[in-house]
Order: sequence, then C-alpha cells, then structure tokens
Amino acid sequence: MKALVLEGGGGGVRDVTSALHTGWEGAVVAHSRMERQALELCRRLRPDVIVFDAEGSDSQWLGLVREARETSSAAIIVISTEYNESDLIEAVEAGADDYLPAPINRSIFVAKVRAALRRIPTLAPQESSPVSCGELTLDPDRHEAGISGRPLPLTASEFDLLLHLARRNGLVARKEALCSVIWGEDGQVYAANLRKHIEHLRRKLSEVPGSTVSIVTLPKVGYRLIEDDRSNSS
Repeated sequence: MKALVLEGGGGGVRDVTSALHTGWEGAVVAHSRMERQALELCRRLRPDVIVFDAEGSDSQWLGLVREARETSSAAIIVISTEYNESDLIEAVEAGADDYLPAPINRSIFVAKVRAALRRIPTLAPQESSPVSCGELTLDPDRHEAGISGRPLPLTASEFDLLLHLARRNGLVARKEALCSVIWGEDGQVYAANLRKHIEHLRRKLSEVPGSTVSIVTLPKVGYRLIEDDRSNSS
C-alpha cells in the first residue's frame, strides 16, 4: 500500500505515519509540504491513500483536495485539530472521503481508511457505460456530466450522487443508500449533510439552460431523479 501524507503544519503527521505502518505492513509512506508541487508527486507516486493535515494551512487544503480528486482515485482523508462541521462539509464536497479530528485514534483512523479504500470504484465494463435521464448524460469513465451538450461541473461527491440517482431510472433512492454512496459503511454519521449535497445539485441542474431534470424529495424516504417536473424541490 502506498500513501502520501501532505503536511500543513499540524502535529498529527507522526501518528498518521505510525497508523499507516501498523495497518499495512510494508506500507510506503511519502511526505510532502502541502503545496501545489505535491500534486506532481501524487501523480508520480499514484498513492492508494492521500492524507491532508489541514491544520495551519488556512483554506489552501480545500483547493488541493479538489485537484487531487480530479487527478487521482486514491482514498482522501483530511485531519485537523480545528475539526468543525463546516470544514467537514466543505471537505466531502471537495472530494474527500473522510474528515477526522486530530490527534487521531489510530485504530479508528485505520478503520476509516480501510472503509474508504473499499469504496474506490472498480466498475465493470457494463457498469461504466454512460447513463442518461432526459437531456442529462453522465459518463463514469470520463467522470463528465452534461445537459444538452452543455457541461455540468460537479464535485466528486455530487457526480456519484447524481449517477446513483440516474441509474435508478426514476425509482426512489433511499437516503441511507445515498449516504453510503459517499461515506460507505459510516454513511449515517454524515446523514445530516446529504440534504446540502442535494441542494447544491439542484442549483447546478437549474442553472444549465434547457435543463429539464429535477431531483424530487419523498419526505422521510429519499430522492428520485425525473425529467420535466420541478414541482417538488424542498
């Protein structure tokens, strides 16, 4: 197992490195300052896991998480002693698989990384075919979305959610299932954030000229993706 730890000035790097070696005997762990040059190292190393030590790096880590997600399928974990709900939401929206408080509990950290690694998609050929709903098209291989030929910019989490809804072909996707799409076995821990993800998706869908696709809420149950119905957007 290969891991890249990006240091932002916090004090949790030693614990992270120790946890990685404990969880994966023979793990290769590289370190770098949290700078844009680190993304080049990420491309060369092709790590299985990227850990961001967000403390002391202001908001720079968010942009780096987004870029890392765009160029890598690695599990992405963010840690910080300044752990708070708003940063958690921003982290997962940027493409992180998890956001943990530092100092870490090593056993929990290893469990979280293992769960994130299990969620890395290994799509079979038939599962990676483009999916459509009306004028909306999602291409899992290219990780691209568009409506009537116009690009639809999505975060990694938003793409996964919309793809899951589109694959349901108008059927309801339960909230528990959608949480699992992003957060895996620990999805219910973050269930309160699902609505914010859905709100962002609705806004982006509505901003594309000619869009006729809507996400409909079934209270206390879940959501479904349909065409030509904007009557329920709560």
